[in-house]
Amino acid sequence: MDYFLYKHVDQTQLDGCSIAMLNPGWIHMKRKMENVSVLIIGKKNSTLIDDEGNELEVKPGRMILLPANRLHKGIKTIENPVSYYWFHFYQRIQTDEEIRYFIPRHIEEKEAQTILSNKTIAFERLKDGILLPQMMDLKNPLQITNLCNEILSEVRNPGFSSLISKNLFINLLIELGKETFEQQEKEQKSDSGNSLVNKTLLMLEDELSNPNASVKYFADKLNVNPDYLGRCFKTAMHISIGQYISRRRVELSCTRLRETSDSIEEIVVQCGFGSRRQFYDEFKQHTNKTPASYRAESAFVGVNSL
Repeated sequence: MDYFLYKHVDQTQLDGCSIAMLNPGWIHMKRKMENVSVLIIGKKNSTLIDDEGNELEVKPGRMILLPANRLHKGIKTIENPVSYYWFHFYQRIQTDEEIRYFIPRHIEEKEAQTILSNKTIAFERLKDGILLPQMMDLKNPLQITNLCNEILSEVRNPGFSSLISKNLFINLLIELGKETFEQQEKEQKSDSGNSLVNKTLLMLEDELSNPNASVKYFADKLNVNPDYLGRCFKTAMHISIGQYISRRRVELSCTRLRETSDSIEEIVVQCGFGSRRQFYDEFKQHTNKTPASYRAESAFVGVNSL
């Protein structure tokens, strides 16, 4: 199964939507839309669509994704009446100088499963994006179809608001993204405890105050080769264990600076930095500020974040 990563979901625009109600003899046209993707939610009976060699069956309770800049076409004419919800959408940023479209990134199944295997990994890799499979049977189709109906109702409303319909559609994408994550989580539940990366992430949170925390430290704890653990972690997180530890320690120190009156020396120990110099260097690298200026600004505005 192919997956596609949609970045900048907050910039999603709805480019048209409706319910397709199709009679026997119909076949989906052959087309390739440069910037626009198509989301289909099956409603009645089935039809087959080819997307660059992938055979996708539209049927009730199933989501189908036809990503932008890919050729798709019908495989054969339908024999029974077919209906489904369809939504055309894209992600775009517009400035005075340019209009920039974001094309979904194709993700292989193995990499997608790695991303979806752990919430921390997903947060690290997805950020403002949503990862969706090209085809998925919905576990809660009623909730999804209710959202589809809500969007269509708003679009058909005489007082139609594009902002409301846009936000409703973004909510639909978020719900589909959540269902993708939940389905993958259930499939891997029995194996998640054996994941080296998952185990390392759990251990790491308990060891942030330990200045000896490192790839070798965790590899020894897990009885694996340090190089192997480092490769597994970087593949999953797109960041090395050392870089991740450094960032998490700085994040923890930001919390201490904002929410306590502890001295710099105390925070250095609490957050696992080997020395005051290391703390200053890594803090400046991640925040572009000194600890003192960060604390002063946080006190002034009341709240801040890394």
